[in-house]
Amino acid sequence: MISLSLKKIAKIINGNLYGSDLIINHIVIDTKKVVPDCLFIALIGKKFDAHIFIKDAISQGCSAVITQKKIKYCISYIVVKNTSMALGQIASWIRKITNAKILAITGSCGKTSVKEMTASILAQNGKTISTTGNLNNNIGVPITLLKLTLEHQYGVIELGANQPGEIFYTSNISQPEVVLINNIYYAHLKGFKSLIGVSNAKSEIFSGLKNHGTVVINLDSHHLSSWKKKIQKKNILYFSIKKKNSVTFFLVILKFIDMVLLLQYIHPLEQ
Repeated sequence: MISLSLKKIAKIINGNLYGSDLIINHIVIDTKKVVPDCLFIALIGKKFDAHIFIKDAISQGCSAVITQKKIKYCISYIVVKNTSMALGQIASWIRKITNAKILAITGSCGKTSVKEMTASILAQNGKTISTTGNLNNNIGVPITLLKLTLEHQYGVIELGANQPGEIFYTSNISQPEVVLINNIYYAHLKGFKSLIGVSNAKSEIFSGLKNHGTVVINLDSHHLSSWKKKIQKKNILYFSIKKKNSVTFFLVILKFIDMVLLLQYIHPLEQ
């Protein structure tokens, strides 16, 4: 993580700082991962409120806290309206000041495997971070981005969702240069209602794509035509198992690691 002062963090998240200014080198949301001099963010979820663990975090050595209410402990802390949003704001700020190129991956299935393979390939060319396990939601993605440093060259971020709006949020935090939709299938229909709902949710990944970014799409995907308006001004590469002349995903990765001379003669398929 890039070191930040509490004053700087308070400015980033529009919070009120109480106590002394400190330099923060590590941020945690789990008391089991508290290390000396870290910043603990007390998140509130549907089934938990981490504010009840602030005392534990302090006793284990954290030096500051982000909270949604004033606390009586003798420690520096920042009060915000929403601690989950604060986590995302810090991660987004760190992402913006780094030079790392970010590839964001989503899809109904196989995205974790693709993420692992992609990160392994990129790691051969430069320092790379990627989401670990299935930490691909509105909490896991910011936690991954917090690990970025000025030395990182690449980041491979998996974006998952159970309902509409989640990928829109994580994509805009990640601000990727390249986005990949691996596939579209029937999944998480309780939140998405239909295959069209799944397609619309996955297409939210385009919202955070940087200007002049690249979209990588499985040409065999369902509802591909519904994405045309969202990607018409983007660089597009297609890959396919069924259709000839489409580029392979491995060539896409080569493009991502700046092997432009190899790929400049490969033209994406016209739809």
